[in-house]
Amino acid sequence: MSCRAGLLSRKDVSMFLGKISLGILAGMLSLSMLGCASSMDMADLQARVDANTAQINKMKQQSGTGSISKDSVRLADIENRLDQQKARLSTLRGRLDVIDHRLDQMMEKIDEQNARIKSMGTSAPPLASTSPGSQSQVPNSPPVVATPVAPAPSAASVSPATSSPPVDVLYRQAMNDYQTGHYQLSRKEFAQVVSLYPHSHLASSAEFWVGQSDFNMKHYDGAVSSYMHVIKDYPDSPKRAVAYFKLGRAFESLGKKKEAIHSYRRVLELFPLERQLDELAKRRLSMLE
Repeated sequence: MSCRAGLLSRKDVSMFLGKISLGILAGMLSLSMLGCASSMDMADLQARVDANTAQINKMKQQSGTGSISKDSVRLADIENRLDQQKARLSTLRGRLDVIDHRLDQMMEKIDEQNARIKSMGTSAPPLASTSPGSQSQVPNSPPVVATPVAPAPSAASVSPATSSPPVDVLYRQAMNDYQTGHYQLSRKEFAQVVSLYPHSHLASSAEFWVGQSDFNMKHYDGAVSSYMHVIKDYPDSPKRAVAYFKLGRAFESLGKKKEAIHSYRRVLELFPLERQLDELAKRRLSMLE
């Protein structure tokens, strides 16, 4: 990296943050592959559970005639194996939930890095140029005449934009509160980003994290509403693909299987290049269909 007066240039910082994002993406890929392996294990295990259940039912139907004691021993053995398989299936589902949570955290980090890079491009205004000619005209400028100063506006007349923190500051504060588990506060702050800065490059991401805050508080109807806003109101949002996926998760939590399946299929149809999300969507579909 090049240094000038002991400070990193904006280009160097952007490259550095980009490398961090690539590392995070690599982590997402590895977690996704691990999730796919767990999904295949679950599918295989579920098939065994179904086969053993069918065998148990068949044996119970036939146990009315002949060699009951022998069949009873065999039946008890199969039921014992079935209980073990169900316990393993529950463990695998728990592992998948942990993987989903880790992917969620990685998406937060990528979103934060992108916000930093974008804010760096707008935070440093160009320096005003001064020429010798302009300086030589200062002594000849007319004297300043005092004019009456208008009274300061009351607090009620101050617009929200002038009294609110900058969008990137408010967004980072909301993200910090989200990452520390203060979901009610982060929801309020992300909603402020959307309401105060609706045309900001962070507006769609803030709307997505409103939904995430609701999801983590188990306010699934609110989460559905926010994800739908991202999908419908921000067609160019970088969060649109993941909003479809999280919409499916919210529908699952509400017990709306049909809507969840539709959301996961939309991920596969509209975003074929989003490999991590596509694999996650396929995994959820394999569990629902």
